[in-house]
Amino acid sequence: MHSTTRRQFVKQAATTIGGLALLGPANIFAQPKPVKIAIYAPSHCALPVVYAFHNELLKKNGVNAEIVYCSGMPDILKKLISGEVDFAQLMSPMVFQMHFGQMKLPQTSLAVMQFLGTNGGVLGVSAQSNIKKIQDISGKRIGVHSPLMIHSVILQLLLEKYGLDKKNIQVLPIPMNQIREAIIQGKIDGFILPEPLPTLLEAQNISKSLLLTRMFWQNHPCCLLTTRKQFFDHNQQLMEDVSRATTTAGLELDNIALRKQVIAKTYDFNTPYKKIPLEHLQKAFMTRRSDFFPFPFLSAGYVIVQQMKKTGLLPKSVEPEALVKTMFQADFAMTIIKQAAALVPGISVPSKPERKEIFQII
Repeated sequence: MHSTTRRQFVKQAATTIGGLALLGPANIFAQPKPVKIAIYAPSHCALPVVYAFHNELLKKNGVNAEIVYCSGMPDILKKLISGEVDFAQLMSPMVFQMHFGQMKLPQTSLAVMQFLGTNGGVLGVSAQSNIKKIQDISGKRIGVHSPLMIHSVILQLLLEKYGLDKKNIQVLPIPMNQIREAIIQGKIDGFILPEPLPTLLEAQNISKSLLLTRMFWQNHPCCLLTTRKQFFDHNQQLMEDVSRATTTAGLELDNIALRKQVIAKTYDFNTPYKKIPLEHLQKAFMTRRSDFFPFPFLSAGYVIVQQMKKTGLLPKSVEPEALVKTMFQADFAMTIIKQAAALVPGISVPSKPERKEIFQII
């Protein structure tokens, strides 16, 4: 699915080409090639990009953008690595694995420009189950849509912090569109997934929330806005323009006073979010359930890399700080968020690129 920007350009070009041709080829000025941003919607983390596009934040920053809606993260990654798209929404563990060429694709170094979503995960269980606390998932089957999503990392951290034996819990990879039937049919006892699917399943009385992931790891990242590192290094003005737009979108979405208004405004546009009742979107993306603070904190990256090493998703020889500092463009992001914060009321800009990562046992 492509953006209206490209279609409008084609239509306008068709109506004016005859007149321009009379002036000769040298006088025909084509619009710059669209910058393509690949996302997976209606996910939590795609919302800042969708809002930046439809609310013309990208356009106001001089970016002729095109949104490319994809069927899933593998599709997005292939398009980014091949150069078919310029920027991408990617799951954070996937970005680190790609750096080491472990994704059955050509090894490609990536640059992380911002967190697209924070929090936004739910550990849910069947509405018919007698599971009432975290310890009750021992001996149960928990569905995840990918081992490379942040929620899989959080689940492993959760089991570790709660002292649960991982051998007694089956973690089953199940495609997102099959989770609903898997619960109904009793193939799994619960799941850990990003919004808005958990809210929709709750509304249908199929599942109930056992834990919001933010209650365990405060303000954890979800998906990241990424590009190829070589592309990042050679197109600094474009990087600044795109990131300023999407960072501003993230800050507006993260603002408590603006959240409902921004979601309602985005809902009015013809996007995949329109398929979900607005009341459910507002609940799924309510403040402190799903958030959007865009700064890519290095310390969060360290946690993800350390846990990936423990579970065999990254080589044990990887040095977390060195890897994260290479990939997370923290200095760049600090400059951008200061610029964007000037446009959004009530924003507190981080004073440094690291923070204390807080885990809570409830």
